[in-house]
Amino acid sequence: MKTVLITGAARGLGKALTEAFAGAGWQVVGTVRSLPETSPTHVNYELLDLNQLASLDALVESLQSQGMQFDLVINNAGFNPKDTGDQDYFLSTFKLNNFSATHVAESLWINSLMPLQLVQRLKAQLAANATVVNISSWLGSIGEKQVPGHYGYAGSKALLNMFTKAAALEWAEKGKAMVAINPGWMKTDMGGANGNEDPRDVAQQILALAVSGALHGANGQFINADGSTHPW
Repeated sequence: MKTVLITGAARGLGKALTEAFAGAGWQVVGTVRSLPETSPTHVNYELLDLNQLASLDALVESLQSQGMQFDLVINNAGFNPKDTGDQDYFLSTFKLNNFSATHVAESLWINSLMPLQLVQRLKAQLAANATVVNISSWLGSIGEKQVPGHYGYAGSKALLNMFTKAAALEWAEKGKAMVAINPGWMKTDMGGANGNEDPRDVAQQILALAVSGALHGANGQFINADGSTHPW
């Protein structure tokens, strides 16, 4: 039985990924901000708030104490400033005239820096041929950028892409792989009702890539959930 760590497993794509991998017989460790009363078969939940370094340290300590070894890590948990419901805060991460470095830095911290910090902390728990998947976004593509502004969320995903490439180059001869995936515009709490992708379909595509070995083979690439290349 292979083991996968999925952050942000309580809803949206994270929940769909948890269900897909558990349904395929993988052992799943899903991180959540509050523990549910019950866990599905093959799923164990752990607490993680990516905005708090102490929470990340507690997660790693728990996983180490259990002797967990991961074949796959999916950095899915993320933050979109619009979801705060504070229009002033959102605009401070979206428009240059309202720009707040402090607020934009929060997006970078949660969406870019902490996922890499988690991987660094878990290095001893990664299998020799482990794959790390960073859930990015089409909004993080510099080559295809069409929307002005959007410094917080889009900027954090562009930085995550750079981190993915940088780590992949470090791992090139060490057996491990790191890949950035664009899941598309999904119908989730974050993506809204107008999204054109069902997270359950996206989760099945990512599972298929993992099972086939295509994920590991895409080391250092920015790909779509169907395995095709997405422009940086």
